[in-house]
Amino acid sequence: MNNTYTMVQQAKLLFFEKGYDAVSEQDIMQICGLKEKEFTNQFKDKDHLFSLILDTMCQDIDHLIFTNYVDPYLIPEQKIINYMQSYMQYLDMVYTHLHQSHVGKENVLDHPTVHHAYQRLEYSLSGVLLEMMNTVLYELDDINLLQWNKDHLNQQIQQSNHVLLFQALDIQQSLYNSKISMHTDQLTLEMKRVKWREIMQIEQAIMNSQDRCLLVKTLLHCIEQHPIVMLDSFAGTEQRSYEMH
Repeated sequence: MNNTYTMVQQAKLLFFEKGYDAVSEQDIMQICGLKEKEFTNQFKDKDHLFSLILDTMCQDIDHLIFTNYVDPYLIPEQKIINYMQSYMQYLDMVYTHLHQSHVGKENVLDHPTVHHAYQRLEYSLSGVLLEMMNTVLYELDDINLLQWNKDHLNQQIQQSNHVLLFQALDIQQSLYNSKISMHTDQLTLEMKRVKWREIMQIEQAIMNSQDRCLLVKTLLHCIEQHPIVMLDSFAGTEQRSYEMH
């Protein structure tokens, strides 16, 4: 395993156990086994390392979405669970420390390097919700293991009667069709990754932040009104109700 990756993961645990403010560069050097010059050469400073950690989360999210598309045996319910759990995990890990642990202290988001990385993570997290929305609209059966009727979401969309929302949905459906088409083509996994990156670049170019915001708000409002019941095991009876606010 790449040594840099290992050190980033060690630092990640340190940041999210102690909080950004409580971690010093000396703490990082100690846990990573680095001297000051090595730390500077490898990561430059604490802000750049934390930004790198946020960027690795973006990469993990992209891998999750790619895998959910490429796996032909993954049922829609499991995809939705994967998206929901990933979204909640990152909310708990990152947002708690960035917003709650900095009351009365210097805000880490005032640091430009971290702020830009945080914006990239927000974009990736919105992508998780958009893919969840795609799965609900285009893959989930009317009778499903989540006990959630996709008509809830369709009704929410129709009731909004928002022209920009309908336009955003058209863009999103076109992108979804491109992703599905790519994974049904007879391509090697590596070629699919290349095509995937191309589609991601197109998505960034044609779907603006207003479009993404409208879509995400619509999904979150729908889940708030109709919480999704998640089965811990498809074969079992234990259930959890997920609400996102």
